[in-house]
Amino acid sequence: MAVEVKINRGFSIFVMLGMILSGIIGLPPIISSISASSLPLNSNFYQAFSETSGASAQSQRPNFLVILGDDFGYADIGSFGSEISTPNLDTLAKEGKVLTNYHTAPTCSPARLSLLTGVDWHIGGIGTMYELIAENQVGQPGYETYINDRVVTVAELLRDAGYNTMLSGKWHLSGSGKEGQPGTKPYDRGFENVFTLLQDGANHFNNNTYVPGYTVTFVENDTVVPRPGNNTVYAADLYTDKILEYLKKTEADDKPFFAYLSFQVAHTPFQAPPDNIEKYYKIYRSIGWDKIREQIFEKQKQLGIWPSNMTIPQRLPPNQSWESLTNDQKDYAAKVLAVHAAMIGDMDKNVGRVIQYLKDTGQYDNTLILFTSDNGTSEPVELAKFKYSSAYNATQAAQFIAGINNSFSNLGNADSDFNYGSWGTYVAVAPFSGFKGSFYEGGTRVPFLIKEPLPTSNATNNIIKSFVYVTDITPTILDFADVSYPTTYQGRDIHPPMGKSFKAVLNGTAQNVYADNEPVPAELFNQTTVIMGDWKGIHDSSDKPNEWKLYDLAVDLGESINVADLHPDIVQTMKEVYGKFAEDVGVIIPRGAQFATAVANVFPELNSTNIQTISLSGMLAPGFKGQIEPIHTIN
Repeated sequence: MAVEVKINRGFSIFVMLGMILSGIIGLPPIISSISASSLPLNSNFYQAFSETSGASAQSQRPNFLVILGDDFGYADIGSFGSEISTPNLDTLAKEGKVLTNYHTAPTCSPARLSLLTGVDWHIGGIGTMYELIAENQVGQPGYETYINDRVVTVAELLRDAGYNTMLSGKWHLSGSGKEGQPGTKPYDRGFENVFTLLQDGANHFNNNTYVPGYTVTFVENDTVVPRPGNNTVYAADLYTDKILEYLKKTEADDKPFFAYLSFQVAHTPFQAPPDNIEKYYKIYRSIGWDKIREQIFEKQKQLGIWPSNMTIPQRLPPNQSWESLTNDQKDYAAKVLAVHAAMIGDMDKNVGRVIQYLKDTGQYDNTLILFTSDNGTSEPVELAKFKYSSAYNATQAAQFIAGINNSFSNLGNADSDFNYGSWGTYVAVAPFSGFKGSFYEGGTRVPFLIKEPLPTSNATNNIIKSFVYVTDITPTILDFADVSYPTTYQGRDIHPPMGKSFKAVLNGTAQNVYADNEPVPAELFNQTTVIMGDWKGIHDSSDKPNEWKLYDLAVDLGESINVADLHPDIVQTMKEVYGKFAEDVGVIIPRGAQFATAVANVFPELNSTNIQTISLSGMLAPGFKGQIEPIHTIN
C-alpha cells in the first residue's frame, strides 16, 4: 500500500530510524503522515503533537517569501525582456511561473495595502495617499491614509496560525509624521520580527530624506532605531542582511515562516554601488532609448509573452527621438538609466543571497517565493518639476537642493538625487503607455514571478497569461497555507477578501482566475478604470464627467486607439459596474485647488502630442540649472 510521507529536516532522521528498525526486527513500518492541514488549527492533539515532536505538524506547511520591488517597470527584469541582468530572478522564473498579465495599483501605499490584505485600498484606509490628499477627503472613512482596523493582514492570520512572521524593508502604511499613526506599524499588524523604513522612501546609503520636508524613520520591532551600518550600507544590502538575520534567528523554532522582503529599489532617488554603472552606461549611450525599447519588445516575443507577429505599439506620451538629442542630453540620459539598471542588478544579487540560504538550509523546495512590484515605474517627473504640497518650505528646499551634486561623474552616489522622469519610463514599461500614477498599463502592469512549494504542479507551461490582480495575493497565500479568512478579528468586524486565490491556475487545474465578462474596477486620484477580459475602460480627470475611453488590449497594448464609440454597450456596463463599486468602497472625488495643482504637476498628459525628453535643468545638473520650482512627489 502506498503511503504519503512528509519529511522535514530533523523528522527525516526519526522516520529513517523507524524504517531501519522495523526491517531488523520484522515489524511493519510506521510512517507519520500527519500534517497541519489535516487537523483543526486549534486541535488539542495538534497542540500536544507540536509540543512533543521534534518536527511539528506546523513545519509540514509551506514557507512564504514575498519579495517586493519598488517602482519596477514591466520590462525591468530579464524574464520580461529587460536589458538589465537579473540572473537570480531569471532562474526563479525558470523554476516557477511567469505571470504576464498581473495588475496592481498605480502607486505605492494603495498597492501594499491591498497586497497584504486582499481588500481594496479604500476599504483599508488608503483611498488616497497622505502625500496627495485633497481637502474634502481629510478625516473621511477610507481616507485615513494609514492601514485601518477594517482589514486584517496576511501576516496577522499566518502568525495566529503558527507561522514565524518577519519583515525587512519599506512599509509605507502608517500615514504621515515621524512615527506614523499609533497601532499601524508592521509589529502591530502581525510581523513578529521587523526592521522597517516607515515612510515612502529615503536615501539608499544613509538616513537622509530624498525630498525636503519629508521624514525618515527606521523601526526595529516596536522601537525607533538609528539606521544600522554606520549610515553607509546600501539599502538593498541592509534589508537583505536583516531578513537573513531573522531567518537564522527563527530557524530552530521548527515553524514555517512568512517573510516579507520589501526593497526600496528602484524608487527615487536613483543611487547604486558603482560596480556596474559604467557597463550599463556604455550600453545605453551606444544604443539609445528607441533601439533599447525595440530590442526589449523583440525579446518579449521570443520569450512567448506576445505573439511573434505583433508589431511594437505606439507609446503615450511619446519620447523625443534619441538621435535628435544633444550630446549632453545623451550622456546624462544614458547615465541616469545606467544607475537605475545598477540598482536593480544589486537587488537581484541580494535576492540570490536569500535563495542560496534557503537552499543551504534545505528550505528552498518547500518555500513559495513570489516577486513583484508595488506599481509600475518611478515618478514620471524630474526632480525640479515635482511639487511639494503642505510640506514645502522655500528656505528648506533651497538648502536641500544646495546639498545635491548631480554632476555627471557623481550620478548614483549618496549626495546625488534624481530619477528618470517620464522619458525613462519609455524603456522601463516597454511596450506599454503610461507610468506611475496612471491606470494605463505602464502604471499598473508589472513583472510577477512565483515558485510554488512542493509538490510541483501539473502545469506544462511556465507562462501564465490569465489576468491576476493585487487583491488575489493574500487569498492565494492563505490557500497554500490552508488558513481561512475570518469574518471577525480580535472582536471587530473585518471586510471579507475581495480577491481570489489563483492556486488552481498555478497548478494547471484552471485556466483563468476571472471570467472574460467579469469586471475588476479601481479608482485613485479621480482616475477610474474597469478591466473586463481584454477590454479596459479608463476615465480620468481630463475627461468630461460621463466620458470613458475604451481599449482592446488584445490588439492595442499601447492603449492609443479609443474604441468607446464602437462599443457603447461595453462602456455602459463598465460605467454601471464602476458606479456600484465606488458606492461600495466609499470613493470620495477629490476637490480643491491644492489637489488640482499637485496633480497637474505630477501627472504628464497622456497624448500623442505631449513629447517627453530629458531636461538637464529639471534634473538639477550643474551648469544647466534653471529656476527651481517647489516640488511634490507621489509614491
